[in-house]
Amino acid sequence: MQKQTTPLLRLSLLLLSAMGVMSGIAIVAALPLIGHHFHEVKNIDFLSKLLLTIPSIMVALFAPIAGVVIDKVGRLKPLYLGIILFVIGGSSGYFLDHFYTILVGRALLGLSVALIMTASLALIGDYFDEKERHKFMSTQGMFVGLSGIVFIISGGFLAERGWNYPFLIYTLPILFLPLLIRTLKEPNHLHHKHNEEESIKVNLLPVYATGFFSMLLFYMLPTQLPYLVINELGGSPALVSYLIAASMLLTAVVSKQYHHLKARFNFAQIFMITYFFFALGLFTISQVTTYYQLFFAALFMGGGFGLVTVNINTWLLSLVHAKKRGRAVGLLTSSFFFGQFFSPIVFEPIISHFGIQGLFFIISMLSLLIVLTIYLKLRFIKKR
Repeated sequence: MQKQTTPLLRLSLLLLSAMGVMSGIAIVAALPLIGHHFHEVKNIDFLSKLLLTIPSIMVALFAPIAGVVIDKVGRLKPLYLGIILFVIGGSSGYFLDHFYTILVGRALLGLSVALIMTASLALIGDYFDEKERHKFMSTQGMFVGLSGIVFIISGGFLAERGWNYPFLIYTLPILFLPLLIRTLKEPNHLHHKHNEEESIKVNLLPVYATGFFSMLLFYMLPTQLPYLVINELGGSPALVSYLIAASMLLTAVVSKQYHHLKARFNFAQIFMITYFFFALGLFTISQVTTYYQLFFAALFMGGGFGLVTVNINTWLLSLVHAKKRGRAVGLLTSSFFFGQFFSPIVFEPIISHFGIQGLFFIISMLSLLIVLTIYLKLRFIKKR
């Protein structure tokens, strides 16, 4: 484990985390416009949402493999390969004008994210001890939130110029490479002996299940909100970007407080707070009649999202040994992105019967049920 981390090294790790949020959120505001441009494609309203989730299924499928590779050959070579594929696959949508070839580019983007996210989270586990990790994960959550604001607003403005312009955002990581090459070093833990039994006895299934289910629910915001705003409330792509930016602002603020919360509450209690915020945001969305009211809901959604991924990532890193970290992180990344991929698929039947706002109401009630379940379980454990 690295004893000291420089500010530039921390910045490098933060930039890698920004690539994760960039992978999906950059084109959110353009999704309805893409649907309009390719209106001749059958079921395009549904298929256009897959542009956001095809990368997710690719990450879900390949992140476990990436984790094994990262544990065997090191973190950096797979990381740099992922960055190159990220730029190629992500920006290809700007140059292509056939819907299904754009989907292929999005699939390549997903493969790259599997490498980048798995390697970068493993590096965070390698470089920081537990106390410093909590602080860094708080900063990372804030940085992801602020980056999301930049990317979603940029994507909204670019979408006003044309449906394909937001894809140019994916060329940005080219600018990161000199700093990454200068600061990132391969951890030397692969050469250290360790207790193999200790590293394989931990049951990580609850962590993975929580990651999947949380992303299944939280990914409703980028996949469903644009259609509510534009198709039902008469808003614009730029307004979608402002709404999600407002949500990401609260994500940044709340994430920055994570290490303070972790000093007072355990992981389960933080999940209670997370899902309570989420339930409030969803319920508000289910009741709005104008798009301006959505800004109030976005604050609650952002607060919940600011805690959930940081809490799950920190939970996992607290349980696994360095030698197994790549595989464990790969499986967690897979669970996150399986949840993202299946989110619009699972909820499409509910939308067809109850509408988008009906969906938000139903899931808000489910979220409150989760809060109650965790509370009762903690009370039961305390009594024992």
